[in-house]
Amino acid sequence: MQRMAEPAMLEIRGLDVAYGDYQVLWDVSIDVAAGEIVAILGPNGSGKSTVLKAIIGLCRARSGTIRFEGNDLARLAVHDRAGIGIAMVMERRRLFPAMTVRENVLLGAYPAAVRHDAEARLGWVEGLFPILRERGAQPAGRLSGGEQQMVAIARGLMAKPRLLLMDEPYLGLAPKVVLQINDIIRRINAEGIAVVFNEQNVNLSFALAHRGYLLESGRLMLGGTGQEMLHSDVVRRVYLGE
Repeated sequence: MQRMAEPAMLEIRGLDVAYGDYQVLWDVSIDVAAGEIVAILGPNGSGKSTVLKAIIGLCRARSGTIRFEGNDLARLAVHDRAGIGIAMVMERRRLFPAMTVRENVLLGAYPAAVRHDAEARLGWVEGLFPILRERGAQPAGRLSGGEQQMVAIARGLMAKPRLLLMDEPYLGLAPKVVLQINDIIRRINAEGIAVVFNEQNVNLSFALAHRGYLLESGRLMLGGTGQEMLHSDVVRRVYLGE
């Protein structure tokens, strides 16, 4: 899969991020074009989740810029970023277990720009995830891990994002469910939504992504098409230890 012949929808330049005195990202630059699937990989502690958190506003950049469709995201609060077309599926789902599946999903429609259209949007996501209709009245905490991940993705889609960020979407899931989530990402992308996700499975991620990036110890080591990354000596050395 190959993309990025058009200008970037998301443009990150020279991004540095620190948690207190501990710096976790150094001079990271990443581009995402409209309608792309982009994978960010790296060993544990490489900073890949921090990139996503910086985009959505859950951590503050020490330096560098993040622009989305020309908007400087440093000027926007987290809820304002959702309002301009960015949504994030958090690691480990982060659902409200005592609330119903339907209630959890509808929470994703809180941006004012989409609130009026919540019921119609719910119908669309139920088409992607039939389990939402089947289990809508059930407490979300009673679902399996894979089912909860589908609810979390559906909640993110309720905000009508043009860019969907997914933090460790396969974490803790059975192999069969991982393949289902893979198919869901492709279906979301077919609707014109750009997807950026981080993961540790090299073969799975770069086979799915149009393009990918490799981080090591908070620094960007390599970027390229999914196939280039899949067969890269740098990926094998840094990530697979070869």
